[in-house]
Amino acid sequence: MNKVGRDFINGTRCPDYSTVDLVLRVPEPPHEFPVKEGQTVIELINPKKIKLPDMPVRKAIEGWEPVGFFARSTMDLKQLSYLLWCTQGFKKVVAESIEIRNIPSTGSRNPLETYFVASDVEGLDAGLYRYLPKSHSIVAEHLDSGLTLEMSTASMNFKLTTRAAVTFLWVAIPYRTVWAIGNRGYRSALIEAGHACQNLILAASGLGLQVAPIDMFHDDLVTKLANLDPETQWPVYLAAVGNTQQNVSL
Repeated sequence: MNKVGRDFINGTRCPDYSTVDLVLRVPEPPHEFPVKEGQTVIELINPKKIKLPDMPVRKAIEGWEPVGFFARSTMDLKQLSYLLWCTQGFKKVVAESIEIRNIPSTGSRNPLETYFVASDVEGLDAGLYRYLPKSHSIVAEHLDSGLTLEMSTASMNFKLTTRAAVTFLWVAIPYRTVWAIGNRGYRSALIEAGHACQNLILAASGLGLQVAPIDMFHDDLVTKLANLDPETQWPVYLAAVGNTQQNVSL
């Protein structure tokens, strides 16, 4: 193991909890970014109202294979609503301020923000959006049909992202977890991106869609595309969603 790997493991070992910001009474960071002034919030369809075909978990797991290409893919808002809810959907609040979502999260700190580039989603203009889990809605961050091509360059995956209906981008906000458990929170943010992507794979399978996870990408280009703060907001995982044959709908 080289020095970078050793330093990461050693630097993120189980902390002395007496030193973490939670115990030191530093104010708690927000669970999701606020909507900026002038941005329009788009409410999504309640996922409980979406009827889905039966898909056994075993069949979904056995059916997944690496995706090498997509046909030109589209998606509707019902499908998008369901996929977002499965990957980061809000379930309930317990003990006054602990948010439970649809994926495991260390200390229920939820250090991920979910962005996506909508290339061909019925009812949405092409561009970059962000998911708001608690209200199950989305907000447009940057509307521009050229973002699909930008994402294809940033993801180093032209064949997939230019034909995908949507490309998900999970951004880690490590301090949300570091605040509660110290440097161990940096590990949590990476692990939870994997939880989110696995849920996406399983959920998409039930819709007849395929998912191509992408962990090799140009960090700086993705950071610029999503207008992230490189000091505190880190792109950690991408996933292109589409189909290899004809389009599907609910």
